[in-house]
Amino acid sequence: MDDLTLVAVGDVFLNRDDPDESFAHVAPLLQADNLTFGNSEGTYATAPQADDDMMAAILAAPGNIAALARAGFDVMSVANNHINDWGRAGMRSTLEGLRQAGIRPVGFGRDVDEAFAPTCVTVGDRRIAFVAASMIGSWNAAAQADRDGVAMLEVATQYHDLHRQPGSPPHVRSQLTEAAAARVARSFQAAARQADFVVGSFHWGVHCFPAMLAEYEGQLARLAIDHGADVILGHHQHILKGVDFHQGKPILHGLGNFAFDLPGIEQIAKPRAVRETIEIHGEYGIFSRDGYPTVPFHEESRMTVVAHIGLKQGQVPSVALTPCLINQQGQPVPIRPAEEAAWARFIVYLRRIHWLADLHPRIEARGDRIAILPA
Repeated sequence: MDDLTLVAVGDVFLNRDDPDESFAHVAPLLQADNLTFGNSEGTYATAPQADDDMMAAILAAPGNIAALARAGFDVMSVANNHINDWGRAGMRSTLEGLRQAGIRPVGFGRDVDEAFAPTCVTVGDRRIAFVAASMIGSWNAAAQADRDGVAMLEVATQYHDLHRQPGSPPHVRSQLTEAAAARVARSFQAAARQADFVVGSFHWGVHCFPAMLAEYEGQLARLAIDHGADVILGHHQHILKGVDFHQGKPILHGLGNFAFDLPGIEQIAKPRAVRETIEIHGEYGIFSRDGYPTVPFHEESRMTVVAHIGLKQGQVPSVALTPCLINQQGQPVPIRPAEEAAWARFIVYLRRIHWLADLHPRIEARGDRIAILPA
């Protein structure tokens, strides 16, 4: 019997007249277990000033936050590239709204030390620590020694002409800087001293492309686990990514979109940002899709999961996924085994993205969930 179960989902942002309807098909899953986590990807504020580095004006009414609490969210990361779209006023409005709704934000602080400090939650007699950080977005959002903001980690990127063929796509190397690695080690060591279980949440990776993982993701995940993390949860990529293991502990590289409203993307994003996603990602770029007014992503990005992570003292965590498909109303809807074609398609896709990423866990259907186990 697990000590507790953590439910985790990917990117969440509610920008609709009735925000509760976003969770109409999944609320029981979010509310069934001990603790529910998601990534709060956007700003909830009124009349803020846009940040100079803002690429897409992701903004919704602060009142929508209450629907997150009603859906069952207990902890949400705000360490991401959209929390600062509307400057510090928008960021602080979002933080205040989450706290007032009873949701614990993680990855933000009055200074850089507090931003990287663990946020601890007690469930029964167990204490769970969360540490969140982002590698994506404007450094205008970053907490500093004398400034509030989010936990940001610096990554060094190098581009190599691997084939000695000028003009061809480069081979990309990416690694945490020494200062970032030291910060990660300190944060997770501190979390492990305070809690029975430690969860790391990272806003990382390469968006839109299926399966692709950035090199630094593995380095960062292993470093966090080596210094106390039990589970790593990834987000940002807007498409489902694979699951890996280190020391038997799971690394969920990308939980994908969940309830993530982006109506009128061509109006809320800078034109060059839309053009660049199409130039770089082609069909996987971010642009309006017929029949899906709030979901401007490739059809594969509509496949998502609710992750159920069993935590038991002295044992490595277990991972099971409830597969979901985002419908035309932008709502995640569970796929059941009785829906044979959809169920089989999801498992085939899940196996494919793992193979493409050179990840090789065991993937087993168990009832209405899919278990992911170390090879």
